[in-house]
Amino acid sequence: MGLGIASFSRFITEMNDRTRDEDAEGLARWAVDELSRTIGFDAAWYGWAKLRPEGVEVHANAALNLPEGFYDYWRTMSDQDLLARYMIENPGRVAIYDRKQPRQTDGMASLSDKFGLHRMTTAMHGQYGEHASFYISSYRVGAQARNWTEAERDYLQCAVDQLSAAMKLTSAEPGRPDRPGRVTILASENGIGLLGLNALRAQFGEVWPRWTGDHLPEQLARLIGCPGTHLLPDRDLVVTVESPPRCQGMGLRRLTLRRLTRIDTLTPREREVARALSDGHSHKEVARLLGLAPATIRNQTQAIYHKLGVDNRASLSAMLSQGH
Repeated sequence: MGLGIASFSRFITEMNDRTRDEDAEGLARWAVDELSRTIGFDAAWYGWAKLRPEGVEVHANAALNLPEGFYDYWRTMSDQDLLARYMIENPGRVAIYDRKQPRQTDGMASLSDKFGLHRMTTAMHGQYGEHASFYISSYRVGAQARNWTEAERDYLQCAVDQLSAAMKLTSAEPGRPDRPGRVTILASENGIGLLGLNALRAQFGEVWPRWTGDHLPEQLARLIGCPGTHLLPDRDLVVTVESPPRCQGMGLRRLTLRRLTRIDTLTPREREVARALSDGHSHKEVARLLGLAPATIRNQTQAIYHKLGVDNRASLSAMLSQGH
């Protein structure tokens, strides 16, 4: 397939269509697979990384047609990665590597030989050194692998740039508030915010006024390894941490933040009682449904009213229906 405007237009159109149903990781996986056929490469390594003068920091990654131990092996020679060094020295440009080129390092030659990756190229989106940026490294296998053309390198760079933008518009969009006072972000296992940080600052910046950079506030970073819903009364927030099945391969976490409501202060049992009462059941009926004594239900009803600041069932029902 040619790499002209028509080909790129088809790629962009399908990618945009997929943003309605895919999460960020699913969209990236589809795009890399599609590019492997369009541009023509045998394997790829992609994810989010940060380039610094002293080297590269990979915060989340996945692979296409590479052995499981590829990333661990790369880490042993990352300081000799010529692709990363080129991109650090030439920000915004696509890096290429040829096993036969004069400039070599022992680590780069070893990586190439161990995995049979004779020709490599890497494109990266974003500001170098400031925040983690999305990248795709693509590989051609075998001594007879053909060179990367300028058109292929340009196509890959444009695709990476467009994919980075599209991942901010996916259905489970990190950063797009699905309702006022609520936002979802995507972060790495080590607490680096990858998508949605601008929206997080816009929605809840006043909660952590001294927070800068892409490292999550310490209070959020501590929750990364604790899936579930967490109440932060001192911040007036509720944080839900998930490890979506599609994102597990990249080590990503989805954090959804919203304002704390009075309903959040109810215990699970009190919520059951509140819902039953709002549905019109009497104390005796609720007691029978939950296997409790009527006196217990009456006591819990008073506790519920006190926590929610209401004094009758009509107000309780209204509050539950509004989600306050």
